[in-house]
Amino acid sequence: MSDKWVCIHGHFYQPPRENPWLEAIEPQPSAHPYRDWNARITAECYRPNTAARVIDGEGQIIQIVDNYERMSFNFGPTLLSWLEDHAPDVHAAVVAADRASRERFGGHGSAMAQAYNHMIMPLASPRDRATQVKWGIADFVHRFKRAPEGMWLPECAVDTPSLEALAAEGIAFAVLAPHQAKSWRSPGGEWRTEAVDPGRAYKCKLPSGRSIDLFFYDGQTAQAVAFERLLSDGHQIIARMIARPRAEGGEPTLCHIATDGETYGHHHRYGDMALAWALSQVEQGWQGTRLTNYAEFRAKVPATWEVKIHEDSSWSCAHGISRWREDCGCNSGGHPGWNQKWRRPLRDALDWLRDQVAATLDHAGAALFKDPWAARDAYIDVLLGGSRDEFFAKHVSHPLAPHERVRALSMMEMARHAMLMFTSCGWFFDELSGIETVQCMQYAARVAELIEAVGGSPVEDEFVDRLSAAQSNIADEGNGRQVWQRRVRPAKIDSGKVAAHVAVHALVEPETGRTVDLHGFSCELVDRIDRRSGRARMVAAQVIVRSVLTEAATPLCFAGLYLGEQHVTGGVRPTPGPTEWAKIVEELTAALKTGDVFAAQRLIDHHFPGVQLSLGALLPGSRERVLAAVLGEPIRHAEEHIGDTFDEHAPLIRWLVAHDLPVPDVLHTVAETALRRRVLANLTADAASFQQLRQHLAEAAEVQVSLDTPEIALAASEGLRRLIEHLAEVSTGSAGPDPLALDVVARAAEVASRMKSSVDLWFAQNATWRLLARLPELRARGGSDPQAAQAAQLLERLAKSLRLAVTR
Repeated sequence: MSDKWVCIHGHFYQPPRENPWLEAIEPQPSAHPYRDWNARITAECYRPNTAARVIDGEGQIIQIVDNYERMSFNFGPTLLSWLEDHAPDVHAAVVAADRASRERFGGHGSAMAQAYNHMIMPLASPRDRATQVKWGIADFVHRFKRAPEGMWLPECAVDTPSLEALAAEGIAFAVLAPHQAKSWRSPGGEWRTEAVDPGRAYKCKLPSGRSIDLFFYDGQTAQAVAFERLLSDGHQIIARMIARPRAEGGEPTLCHIATDGETYGHHHRYGDMALAWALSQVEQGWQGTRLTNYAEFRAKVPATWEVKIHEDSSWSCAHGISRWREDCGCNSGGHPGWNQKWRRPLRDALDWLRDQVAATLDHAGAALFKDPWAARDAYIDVLLGGSRDEFFAKHVSHPLAPHERVRALSMMEMARHAMLMFTSCGWFFDELSGIETVQCMQYAARVAELIEAVGGSPVEDEFVDRLSAAQSNIADEGNGRQVWQRRVRPAKIDSGKVAAHVAVHALVEPETGRTVDLHGFSCELVDRIDRRSGRARMVAAQVIVRSVLTEAATPLCFAGLYLGEQHVTGGVRPTPGPTEWAKIVEELTAALKTGDVFAAQRLIDHHFPGVQLSLGALLPGSRERVLAAVLGEPIRHAEEHIGDTFDEHAPLIRWLVAHDLPVPDVLHTVAETALRRRVLANLTADAASFQQLRQHLAEAAEVQVSLDTPEIALAASEGLRRLIEHLAEVSTGSAGPDPLALDVVARAAEVASRMKSSVDLWFAQNATWRLLARLPELRARGGSDPQAAQAAQLLERLAKSLRLAVTR
């Protein structure tokens, strides 16, 4: 048995970022060129670790490996839910990696569960603490098809009740920071209070009579990997981890670290590659080491030593868990002079709101559920796609009428959001008006709304009064009340806003179907009338807006006029009776038939005084398609004019450049805009032409225009990916890759690899790596088959352009 067992754990997590009403992430410009931060971090970290590169001394890729298969990891359930919808390849790879790790590590998977939405467990109510564990386990079983052995505690925040909650649900172990061990001892030995030895598993006995195993990672090495420059050399990571004496007692020694998973690619570029190199060294048995995960190690080397924890401690606050409730001094360090006194009133206000939820669930919930709290525990099954009818059959006290069903689902959503509002990131950073803290306040706003919807007393005013004691560090933001008014209330989305969005959509894009799905809502157009007069288009309709989660249905109607470009007008109102609706439609149609658009507009203003229609009524996260339709024609015209202007004056610009004369700003801007738009149009086409891209790059050099932009680099990455995926699709037969297609792809890869912009070659490298498995066969056939010989030559050329090592 090896002396040094090595385990590297990654805690992969992003806070839930969805708008609480829309159930979708709105665009986040700070994540440019990606749509939002989840998408950006997926591209920089989560996806690269599914196929990480191991390189040689010349920078050539000699191996592509899945890091998740060989490390220990946990993914936050809310992040996995997002990945399942928006990056299904990554979600599938993570699940497959756990399956593969079971084969590698003696039947013990590397994936650990996590308390559901990253709530600080010692600060949670006992009921919330229990539900967080139950939901975390249920989500894990749903995805990984097995029971978890370990669970990650958010921020490693721990106290005895939290460990009891884990043990009560069958969780066998957790991972903590070394300073969280208060005392420890050998079997039958005296308790010690010096720094804990991280080289083994420890048993923590609990007051209930249960116990749970605890691992304490190597804190100094983890710190060096996460915040220093140790990650720049994968070899040094392992050397540092194993540079310790054997554990006392002569048993195999566990050498392990735990960091945020985003360390490997997002916080540190190429961190995934350093991790791959480190893991490959251990896999090869360097210095007598072997890879393991926590579950396998505790099975092979059972915990016999005991430990006691420091109560209310965490891995990221020197003051225990104060970072999530008061101004303890812990912050990001980026704003000297700021304080975090706002944390206490925020915590107190949310605790008060949580108590209102509990009272509502106890009283109003008792009228519908046998046990409202047991129903909340089981509601995770509905969130994971389970049958609502089965959920109700098990938990309601009587058959529900339709309005009672809506009320019951609203209670469950109230209870869900009452946990989401405690997501730890709301307190972690420096400022009350920061996006993470505002996100928690938005969840609280949804809670307050749902309390009233299920029959509880209004609570928003008192909650905001309590929140007003929180003071921002930014003068313009003011206090909690002002942040609420400026950043929380505008985020609310109701049925009127949904109907207004659908109305504008229907005006701009007439082919809108009978039902429009809008993330957390669906909108059915029950009775729709379309009329045209010249360029003017009128749409009127009765609609039913339904909440996907609560099933609440609201009948509304709208009428609007679209006069082209940004000119949209109209309104939304409650649905009138049949006679009044027929009269409204008749009046609007008559006005439009005469060509009197202004008369039609006056009628709409008269009959629809509610929510007003405009392009501003489009909802964030769903407006892009409609805006593209509005802007399409003006952009085409502008691009044609700019392109014509550039073509007309390009010879003059080239002459100025050739003679080292300054190019006037207006001409340089025309050249830059025309060439960048042409390059993007080419690269985003179904069949991107890299030969044309080469010509554009040469032309840009002649007129001294830079094509070095993130948008062009991203488009080039996607264009190359599509070309190689097509090549892979047509290369599955016995004949192997088509030489003509290979030639096109090889030339494209050469162009992309020479661009100044950092073109992401990740997908192209993965696909080509798989194609290289055919290379020995093509070489063998090449002596008698000229096409195979040519394909082998071109495949080697493609591999070289993508920095893939080819073995002779």
